[in-house]
Amino acid sequence: MTMSTRRNAELGTFLKTCRARLKPGDNGPRPGGQRRVPGLRREEVADIAGVSLDYYARLEQGRQVTASPSVLDAVARALRLSDGERTHLYTLAGVARAAQGHPGTGPGEDTVDDRVRHVLDALGSTPAIVCGPYLDVLAANEAAGFLFTDFDALPSVERNALRWMLLAPAARDLYGDQWEESAREMVGMLRIDSGRYRKTRRADEIMTELEEKSSLFRRIWRAYQVSTWSISEKDLLHPVAGPLRFRNASISVDGVPGLTIFLVIPEDRAAFEAAFEKSRVPARNR
Repeated sequence: MTMSTRRNAELGTFLKTCRARLKPGDNGPRPGGQRRVPGLRREEVADIAGVSLDYYARLEQGRQVTASPSVLDAVARALRLSDGERTHLYTLAGVARAAQGHPGTGPGEDTVDDRVRHVLDALGSTPAIVCGPYLDVLAANEAAGFLFTDFDALPSVERNALRWMLLAPAARDLYGDQWEESAREMVGMLRIDSGRYRKTRRADEIMTELEEKSSLFRRIWRAYQVSTWSISEKDLLHPVAGPLRFRNASISVDGVPGLTIFLVIPEDRAAFEAAFEKSRVPARNR
């Protein structure tokens, strides 16, 4: 199967899923009458977007090879897509310029250069994780190891942020009531990566394992949720630091497509630093 065929098939699934979640009144008054299926009809989306029904149907069926940015914008407005979903729509339609994706075929083949490691070191007690495509963890500073887990100590096949979130009991304890919401967001990020980067053996490995082991992953993945790292604050319950609030931020690495530094910034920095430093004392004394 070629890349363009796969993308067109995913484009159709994405559009149909987004259309099904809308209610007839979401875009203003719509004609009444009985409906056999949920969501807007194809002709209603086409009408709102200002395109022909035949053209929109070809998009949903994966038969429309190209689409202009103006048409995609109109469809995005009709389907009330978020910014992340709009970006995903462009990528699947082959209009947004997709990054090439990393060429590795297995875990441990991606590396980060010295400048990125210098950034991690400079962040000190601010937890920071470097992720590549499909949320593989390529590097993390000591503070991130204290807050989450020591990814370097995990077997290479387990060094994936979403895998840890969904399968590690410590993740559920740390995130508490916000665990499912946070996991849902990360699955949505994986969905974006699946359209943005070419599939590798590693990507298939991650998704196959999560499909087998996580019912939450299966439910979210089949709902075709798309999201970016948009939850700005999280309240975490750390076994040592106790309850603390953190703010999220991310930094893209120039010249390295797909490489992102995720920052988790404690609001009460003094409390977090005190717990972090206390945890380092036994390590120094060993």
